[in-house]
Amino acid sequence: MTTGGYPPPQQDPRATGGHPGAPSYGATPPDYTQQFPQYGAPQNGGPQYGAPQYGTPQYGTPQNGAPQFGAPQYGAPQGSGFGGPGFPGPNFGTGTPGELLPRLGARIIDGLIVGIPMGILTAIMLLASGGSGFVNFFMTVVSGVVAFGYWTYMESARGATVGKKLLGLSVVGPAGGNPTLEQAAKRNAFVALQIFTGVPLLGFLAGLLSLAAYIGIAVTIEQDGDKQGFHDKFAGGTRVRKS
Repeated sequence: MTTGGYPPPQQDPRATGGHPGAPSYGATPPDYTQQFPQYGAPQNGGPQYGAPQYGTPQYGTPQNGAPQFGAPQYGAPQGSGFGGPGFPGPNFGTGTPGELLPRLGARIIDGLIVGIPMGILTAIMLLASGGSGFVNFFMTVVSGVVAFGYWTYMESARGATVGKKLLGLSVVGPAGGNPTLEQAAKRNAFVALQIFTGVPLLGFLAGLLSLAAYIGIAVTIEQDGDKQGFHDKFAGGTRVRKS
């Protein structure tokens, strides 16, 4: 190739293409992925965007034994339910019904507990008054009030009188637990008939009514499958149970 007498142009030895820095044909192209990090790929041990990080708590999963929010834990109590702590269970107030003879024995014991002190007090008052009829009437009324108050208070506040405790019996209200003061008063209303025994003529009638009440209670207890006397049903469904 002639150059018309002029020397051929000198090419830059660093150039392999048509312009400086251009790659030559057939050469291996540079790997641009080695120069720029791929989106989402971990760089130098760093976390990949969008991927779960090891050791980082994930929402909804238990971390280090902590409970998962909203999910029941195995072995943990699921609610107290009926009969849980602080709440009566379904069998509260149930048990073997108290039989007639133990209940009668408890009445006799309680009658002695109330009657002996009141009898002594009445005798002292009569001696001091010279056998006054008014004092006798007054002490009869007081004895009836004390007896009625004793049974009513003990059954509503303690669930049993002393006689019932000694014989292993207790009184249960219609809804379980101790009967209310009103229920205990209704249950022992026949005891209050003793108040009228000191009244002439009326006292005789009160005595007959009291005797009839005891007989009726005994009969209805024996005839009822749950050993409820008519005084229990009059009180709304109280029951006597073996403690």
